[in-house]
Amino acid sequence: MLTAPTGAGKTALVRELDPSRFEIISFDSRQIYKELSIGTAAPSPQDCEKIPHHLVSFLSPSESIDAAKFVTKAEEALDNIFSRGKIPVLTAGTGFYLNAFLYGMFPVPKITEEVKLKVESLSMEERIRELQKLDPKALQKIFPNDNYRYGRALEVNWMGTLWSELKVEEGKGALISKNLNILGAFFLDLDRKELYERIDSRAKKMIESGMAEEAKRVSDKYGEDCPGLQSLGYNFALENIKGTSNLETFFGNLSQSHRNYAKRQITWFRKQKILEPIHPKEAYEKIKKI
Repeated sequence: MLTAPTGAGKTALVRELDPSRFEIISFDSRQIYKELSIGTAAPSPQDCEKIPHHLVSFLSPSESIDAAKFVTKAEEALDNIFSRGKIPVLTAGTGFYLNAFLYGMFPVPKITEEVKLKVESLSMEERIRELQKLDPKALQKIFPNDNYRYGRALEVNWMGTLWSELKVEEGKGALISKNLNILGAFFLDLDRKELYERIDSRAKKMIESGMAEEAKRVSDKYGEDCPGLQSLGYNFALENIKGTSNLETFFGNLSQSHRNYAKRQITWFRKQKILEPIHPKEAYEKIKKI
């Protein structure tokens, strides 16, 4: 199992693993989308050809997916990999999905259609304001700009249950239901200066590779408010393509948003006792020896 903040080099590391022994299951709430590979830094077709990646680029930008459906797909991928006699490597940038898979789902109350429609009518800023009033602790557990998660938390709160106080249903996760044996659990822990330099470099590459044009294509096809474009940084890409920001502003906002996201990820991963902080080179050596 390999977790890492954005920009730490997780994709480059697993690309070098032996495909005759390993396959990858990705737990990333952004890289699930088709047509948005640049801004989500999804594994390239060449990466996926070199070593199989599951749960990458499979969902239309017009669609959303909840954790329960994601876990079901991850379990199917796990069974498929085991059926071929290979070792699954779980890679994660989104700890929420990974924990739901390993330990089980939260027992979320049934949401009425009325509440769903009410939440759908709110902008991300309005959802945040409502959560700040109803359940401020929820905002501490949701990564910035995760509009879908803001909505889910608000739905639960409006049904009379504090989202921040939901507890995992014990015994429902893959660790028990699939009798999963974790042979190594690592968190890529880079020096903060090195990580930020990598984030800056990747933000520059995203812009040069056409992130703004990618955002426009998807916006024209599915609408600016489609779920896929709620992914981190696409708001800045749309501002740029509309001419309301220059390249310097686009780069600064994109890089800073990824730095902020990385800080939240690092804080979350460091709280997970199962994870061993490790440098990417050391993690690669350990994984390939499994």
